Amino acid sequence: MTAKACAWVLVLIAGSAAAAPCYNDGDVVTLEGTATRQAAHEGDASAKPAWVLALPGPICVLSAATGGGARTQSNVSAVQIIDATPAENARIQLTGRLVTGNVSGYYAVPTAIWVLKQRVLSGQ
Repeated sequence: MTAKACAWVLVLIAGSAAAAPCYNDGDVVTLEGTATRQAAHEGDASAKPAWVLALPGPICVLSAATGGGARTQSNVSAVQIIDATPAENARIQLTGRLVTGNVSGYYAVPTAIWVLKQRVLSGQ
């Protein structure tokens, strides 16, 4: 392989290995994925089903510091959808505030998005 070809291979590898941006708890973000409904846990009559956005790949999320503790970093593959009811299995784009922790009556996943704007990309 020539030196020029080797250089291009390294550029391509470095570009594909670049880490996704890391979002902070409270950031306004735009995420795309597939909407799925998660059933309420058995035995909890008051719990409602939750909507979850399954992301095509993980994103980095920094949680808020609690009680003098350090912030924690997580790779998140799904976020709970708050204040929107999407069509099931639709590919959607959501813009909203990212929050960590139990933020609703039904705790589906540790990160959620309070939806400000929703756009259907494909599906039902």
